[in-house]
Amino acid sequence: MSESLSYVDLQINGYMGVDFNADRIDAQSLHTCCEQLQQQRVRGVLATVITDRLEVMCARLSRLVALREADPLVRETILGFHIEGPFLNEAPGYIGAHPAEAACPADWDLMQ
Repeated sequence: MSESLSYVDLQINGYMGVDFNADRIDAQSLHTCCEQLQQQRVRGVLATVITDRLEVMCARLSRLVALREADPLVRETILGFHIEGPFLNEAPGYIGAHPAEAACPADWDLMQ
């Protein structure tokens, strides 16, 4: 395997004990996480925000965006975001591992 080979992870919930869905993720932890990812030859990631109540998801995403904007290494590593839900079919057999109580039908206005 080539030492210059690098990877992009399209769906990552966190790394090395850092949870991208933590309500109080801090700048240093996120920076260290991104350093560790790059040391493992991960060129970039899409940080995943998982299904929860919409206002909780928006707060977590806003926090990640603010931390990303404030740190060049984090901005270089977190290429964007992968957002799971909450617009999911909550019927048994379709919801998978997502919390059914947080699922809701697709709604254009809420997506905005």
